[in-house]
Amino acid sequence: MAARHRTRRHPRTPAGRELILATGIGLPQASEEIAQYVDALADQGIAGLAIELGRRFAAVPSAMIRACNRRHLPLIAFHREVPFVKVTEAAHSVILMGQRRLLQVTASAHERFTELTSACASMEELVTAAAELAGGQVVFSNLMHQVLALRAPDGDTEELLARWKRKAFSLTKSFGTQVDDVDCSVVTPVEVRRRQRGRLVLFSTGPPDRAQVAILERAAAALGMRLLLEDDDVVVANAHRTVLENIISGGRGSLEAIHARTAALGRPTRRRQYLPVVVLSAGHDLRWVVTRALDEARVEGLAAPIGPDRWGALLLLTTNQFEQPVKAFATALHELCRGVGIERPVVARGGLVAALADVRRSFAEAVDVALASRAAPGTRRGIYSIEDVKLRGLLYTLRNDSRLQAFVERMLGPLLHRDALDGGDWVRTLGVYLRFQGNKSLTAQELGVSRPTLYERLGRIQRLLRVDLDDPEWSTSLYAAIMVVEATAADSPPLTHNDTEQAKPLIERGGADL
Repeated sequence: MAARHRTRRHPRTPAGRELILATGIGLPQASEEIAQYVDALADQGIAGLAIELGRRFAAVPSAMIRACNRRHLPLIAFHREVPFVKVTEAAHSVILMGQRRLLQVTASAHERFTELTSACASMEELVTAAAELAGGQVVFSNLMHQVLALRAPDGDTEELLARWKRKAFSLTKSFGTQVDDVDCSVVTPVEVRRRQRGRLVLFSTGPPDRAQVAILERAAAALGMRLLLEDDDVVVANAHRTVLENIISGGRGSLEAIHARTAALGRPTRRRQYLPVVVLSAGHDLRWVVTRALDEARVEGLAAPIGPDRWGALLLLTTNQFEQPVKAFATALHELCRGVGIERPVVARGGLVAALADVRRSFAEAVDVALASRAAPGTRRGIYSIEDVKLRGLLYTLRNDSRLQAFVERMLGPLLHRDALDGGDWVRTLGVYLRFQGNKSLTAQELGVSRPTLYERLGRIQRLLRVDLDDPEWSTSLYAAIMVVEATAADSPPLTHNDTEQAKPLIERGGADL
């Protein structure tokens, strides 16, 4: 800050953004020279001019007022003597306090993002941290303007995305941070090995300060670290997973917010029909197979893992004619699996729904159908629906009911006990016999035993259970009990803590628990 000077005589010209404090002593008297003085200050980009009245001027010269108005330069007049030294000291104190706060905020942000990076935090977690630390709303998008993660604390997601869209499509390619005081925003690139992978945008309630800029740049660096081991396809797939999980769980945000989020991701869900599909394949990672099958079938949709051995695909259809699209998807999926030597997976669909809020229920149905179909022996279908599982589907849904479990124990208890003791296959023998409707030749062929051996087994089974296998009611009851045993055996193993953390929210142990 400077005082009591003429600009042209001062040994150091202002660097810009200063408030010039002047007593007026030494200022020229002529209007033309006063105007030149103001122009010289304005040319240096000063923040404003404050003049103390009484020592030189009784009133602010009209030439100074006109010149300041012309240059849009703030002009302050002190009508009493002002201790400029104390003003300067107070200003310096404020500046130093601001610098101290900046250092504290920067250190806090560095510590927070270092912890998150060490913990392999997700993009959503990093963006959430940036929003919390900066006190604003944050959006992370790739260069194709697909929103990969966002955080709108105490805000409207739909409104945030509309604001982001206006901002994103007006940006020119830049490799530096851009601060917009008018729009109250900061945009900084997210780079990996000097290659730009996306943009991080902060919207604040007022003109962004240096601390907010520093936080956003530190968040961008953390996102760059996260993207080191993930190519663009992986990043987009993770974003799809987050959105699909949110739809299934009915979690964060309103339906309108979800519609806005999916549109920003390039998968609009508004004015669509929804068909959930579930794919089961134990021991194989079908993440990219499911995504590629959607592409090859030319079906728009969202795909993501929904459990340790299952994947979900939400087909987004423009009409209620779903037979051809879902068949094309299942065909492409099976061909891709066959091409890489993966055993044919089970594919099942839920019911077509017109409301996004009903997707969760339909996904639950698809899971039940898939698991019940996996338990069913025989020829595999291209895709299963609730119409295909019949009684088996009902029994699968009720498999954990204590009354049904008691029924199974009454029907098959002695055979289950024998199998547990000697490792035999008494229950399987009975199941194959009943499935072939008492045809002993087909049963023996399926089991790989001779007909006399089969006759001996069937006779022993009847003695153990004290039943007549030729009685239709007994055979029906026994086969129903066997279907429950098969459904229980087909259940996935219990989830570990890591499985749960990696696939939230999971559809666990069938849709009946949803």
